[in-house]
Amino acid sequence: MLPTMSLDSFHTAHLDPASGYGLVVCPRPEDDVLLDGHSVFTAAWDTACESLASLGWTPVRDDAGFLTYLGATVEGGLVVEARSFRSARTVPDAETVRALFAQVRLVTQVVRPRRG
Repeated sequence: MLPTMSLDSFHTAHLDPASGYGLVVCPRPEDDVLLDGHSVFTAAWDTACESLASLGWTPVRDDAGFLTYLGATVEGGLVVEARSFRSARTVPDAETVRALFAQVRLVTQVVRPRRG
């Protein structure tokens, strides 16, 4: 079992310090609500990113600035890649990836990227 931590009320991080690779499970987008015209999940995502940064981690983005979504969990939450600022490795070993995918219960690997 790899280290797991709650970043806020909606996002959970599964981080492997040895490899510098991790996954962040996001809430189901369809469960978002607006308060005074602002998304609760967007505010929570900002907090989650600040929490990750304080630990030396960041969500992975592609060249166009999109988050790297790996898929969805059994419950429908989106799964985002995360990397440690301190890691020199670019690709985690297969065993770490398998363990993280199993831990977050990743079931699909086809998710359309979106700005986030």
